[in-house]
Amino acid sequence: MGGPYDSTRREFAKRVAAVLAAPALLRPSWAWAGASAGAAEPWAELGRLTLKAQQLGLSVPRMSLGPESLSSDYTATMPAVVDFIDSIDAGLADAGTGATPEQEALREEASDLLGKVLTAEKIPREISPEIAGPSASATIKPPKYEDVADSYRRLFDTCVIKDSKRTELNWYMSKLTDETRRKAYQAVEDEICVPWYFVGIIHGMECGFDLKKHLHNGDPLKYKTVQVPSGRPVVWNPPTDWHSSAVDALRYDKFADQTDWQLTRMLYRWEAYNGWRSRLLHGINTPYLWSFSNHYSRGKFVADNVWDSNAVSQQCGAAVMLKALVESGALAPPV
Repeated sequence: MGGPYDSTRREFAKRVAAVLAAPALLRPSWAWAGASAGAAEPWAELGRLTLKAQQLGLSVPRMSLGPESLSSDYTATMPAVVDFIDSIDAGLADAGTGATPEQEALREEASDLLGKVLTAEKIPREISPEIAGPSASATIKPPKYEDVADSYRRLFDTCVIKDSKRTELNWYMSKLTDETRRKAYQAVEDEICVPWYFVGIIHGMECGFDLKKHLHNGDPLKYKTVQVPSGRPVVWNPPTDWHSSAVDALRYDKFADQTDWQLTRMLYRWEAYNGWRSRLLHGINTPYLWSFSNHYSRGKFVADNVWDSNAVSQQCGAAVMLKALVESGALAPPV
């Protein structure tokens, strides 16, 4: 795909070239835990994986010449790692059953790296009282759908995507609609009647579009979920397929087999999926829905129960992705 996708691949190439130009950075960084580490850490890890992929005969985005300044910014690192993973997946698909254990292990390492990048940025989930049950310690009582439906409609109608975020948003669109992911999302819709784009947008928010992660929260498929909600799926024989885990995630949140998928109901469900604290405790439009738009400027949870009023989400919001799908013509305007 041309345009923003090629631009992202060129950025990936420049960043990796910078790491390769500084051999001292090419070291394992298993202890890297997010933004607190140096800016070079995710690029050092990606550079190491790139060299390993080449040694294993797998194609990766072509590297350009010359060092580039390193940045740990999520908007640079996340797309680069996802594009690297897509290249590896394409190579493994070509190999079919001939993929070696070393190649499969490389794919897992890349997924682990993406998990570190996601953990450093994405908004931690909470579990609503309806899902957690009466014995839960949750203290936030969700608003009634009827009380907020009109506000959702107004916000969506007046949502304007920031010009400065258009290129990044186009990258999100390329991942949502690429053939492999689109088929995976459609298969979930066919089984439990959850719209493919609703599934895909959660997949982008929670998993960085990685089909080796649980839709529940982005944990690796190789074992049950550890983060909230933990221990899912209850019946699990890892590493089972992404599809069955995705179905479990949507059943767990009581989205499966619903008949009402009008716009306001979808926005309500997305906000419920992540939690109500931004709205109810801090009085802002949640970045989980509205980041990259005129309806959000700053404020986010940077860790479990840790709020930073000056932090700005670098993750595209779910409602904004939906708006972009409609504007691009990939999706008819929801009712």
